[in-house]
Amino acid sequence: MIREHYNAVKAMLPSTVNVYMWSVPDQPVYPYVVLWGSVGDESSGGTDGGSLLDRQDVLSLNLRATYAGVNGDSMLIVCRNVRAALNRKTPTVAGWKPGKLRQSSLMDGQADLSITLTGGAHPVYAVDEFSLVSHKL
Repeated sequence: MIREHYNAVKAMLPSTVNVYMWSVPDQPVYPYVVLWGSVGDESSGGTDGGSLLDRQDVLSLNLRATYAGVNGDSMLIVCRNVRAALNRKTPTVAGWKPGKLRQSSLMDGQADLSITLTGGAHPVYAVDEFSLVSHKL
């Protein structure tokens, strides 16, 4: 069920955005976003008596999006496109009723000094978090 939620969020992103899940290859295509984050908290508490039955029918996830670009401008472009596609939007997950994704910034843009691009520059990255609560149908 966790993977299905991550895949549903990935499916919301436009095809113009280079997307990686959980890790980045040795030679990524810039700019890109990598989706990763929590494995969630499962709890009971749905309106169908799930809390009385102690049935795991609520999933709370914190999905993270790391934006990376060859410079600040390209990082901001992918950030803008991902936020436009995800923030306050609702993913579709079979058997679940997700709420709206809620964006918050976790890390300001900064140079990744551990990577040197051709020409000596360093890529720039930033991190957002998208909170999601989903109820089992």
